[in-house]
Amino acid sequence: MKAFKSILAVFLALILVGCSQAGQAQTNNEAEEIKEATGVTGTFSGTAKGYGGDVTVNLTFEDGKLVDVTGEGANETEGKGDMALAQMLPAMKEAGSIDVDAYSGATVTSTAIKKAANAALQEAGVDVTAFGGEAPKEATGCNLDLDSINEWLNTSADLGEGTMGNAVAIIPISHINGPREETDFYAFVNFKYRSEGIKSYIKYQITYLSCTCRDANVNYWMTAYVELSLPKSKDINDSEVTFLSFDQDSTGHYLAGFWGDSNPTPVGNTYEEFKEQYIPFFVGKNYEYIQKLSVVEDIDAADYSQGEGRSEYKLDTFSGSSVSTNNIIRMLNALFKYHATDKYFQ
Repeated sequence: MKAFKSILAVFLALILVGCSQAGQAQTNNEAEEIKEATGVTGTFSGTAKGYGGDVTVNLTFEDGKLVDVTGEGANETEGKGDMALAQMLPAMKEAGSIDVDAYSGATVTSTAIKKAANAALQEAGVDVTAFGGEAPKEATGCNLDLDSINEWLNTSADLGEGTMGNAVAIIPISHINGPREETDFYAFVNFKYRSEGIKSYIKYQITYLSCTCRDANVNYWMTAYVELSLPKSKDINDSEVTFLSFDQDSTGHYLAGFWGDSNPTPVGNTYEEFKEQYIPFFVGKNYEYIQKLSVVEDIDAADYSQGEGRSEYKLDTFSGSSVSTNNIIRMLNALFKYHATDKYFQ
């Protein structure tokens, strides 16, 4: 627990520094002369980090009208990033707006093109929203709520949806220990990536503290790799756990998870038992089901034994390892709530 508090203290200090810098930037911006948007003429450039390097977009205005869009990204992937530039820049010119479709298969480059174009709009001094851009958010102070923290995390560096680093977040999680005492903790979403195709889902890495019953020097954080579906109904209750692992991801090529509890647990349950019996139980379960669970006893014993090859599995096998069993449930509930905030469900 001490380790967690130390991590959180350092993190909040970084946030405060970021807020301070944002406030200073606002003061400096207020002192700058704002261009007159009406009748602006000239070429203005913006740059953003793409997949292989910088992507630059040039916007040309004549008497306040967007008349040309050019750009370059010399190091973007051939056949993907270069195609994004070839398709999106003429589309922006034709539309008179930077709000055009991304190029499928080149998410990072497409995002960089829009960021660079948005920066060019700001450089031009026009009303960016009138040209499909996003206006810079006004810094009115430092609000230490999760929404503002997560927004800062995904905008203050090269992180966020569509970037090479992908979106990150801090999310609330209700931790429970062996004696069933509940504590408000945070979990860290280290990775979020939306995959759309025949099977639409979002894959996540989420790190959370499970065992707090031993000395702080072994209260290691666990990392789960989770895939949650994007149902055609767009109802979060229909979203399912399609993959759950504390080691390899669904391709089997990457060690995306980490089992932080002891192996075996103090009562003798091994990680292999968790991996073979308990963890797979949640695959195929939707949020409508998961949200009704708080502790392992909420799982119906007969339901637990349902499914191919599960007839011999008994839920009471893990009755003495309640910390890990219960906090897997807590982690899934926390992640589903975050999953529901994705714009797919809005």
